[in-house]
Amino acid sequence: MNLTHLKKLEAESIHIIREVAAEFDNPVMLYSIGKDSAVLLHLARKAFYPGKIPFPLLHVDTTWKFKEMIEFRDRLAKEYDFDLIVHKNQEGIDAGVGPFTHGSSKHTDIMKTQALKQALNAGGYDAAFGGARRDEEKSRAKERVYSFRDENHRWDPKNQRPELWNIYNGKVEKGESIRVFPLSNWTELDIWQYIYLEN
Repeated sequence: MNLTHLKKLEAESIHIIREVAAEFDNPVMLYSIGKDSAVLLHLARKAFYPGKIPFPLLHVDTTWKFKEMIEFRDRLAKEYDFDLIVHKNQEGIDAGVGPFTHGSSKHTDIMKTQALKQALNAGGYDAAFGGARRDEEKSRAKERVYSFRDENHRWDPKNQRPELWNIYNGKVEKGESIRVFPLSNWTELDIWQYIYLEN
């Protein structure tokens, strides 16, 4: 296990989190209760310790998480005094959308993607931290650390800014927002090793 490698990744991620908190008016951190979200949240806590994280956490609730996960989420938010926002796509719930009744891709689109867009619009967030890593899949490998979205939250890989020498251009045009991925350069192994080391 290369501690220097993990410390560099940690320092890079903390720097990104602090920069976004300073540059943007209304950031939010997406929190799915998964391992990557746990690391991202831990890094945010470190970035602002001993103070409070200066932006809310947003959990898009598909209503398909284990109840123990929801209890854990709520307990964590209370213990650390996080500003937790939980959003559900009420239209999808009313229509009875589920992975078995409507198929997993339609469920994902309605209960995750559309719900996320609803929540981002409702909160007026100009930056949203996410836990995506480039090693996860082909589409995520193309994402930048500062990944710009249009007014409909669509990502255009051709309309992204260069990120040379880890210098990020956070200038957002009218109608744009960004997703920020502080864990972009981490691998799954890095995540698990960091969780092990940080307990």
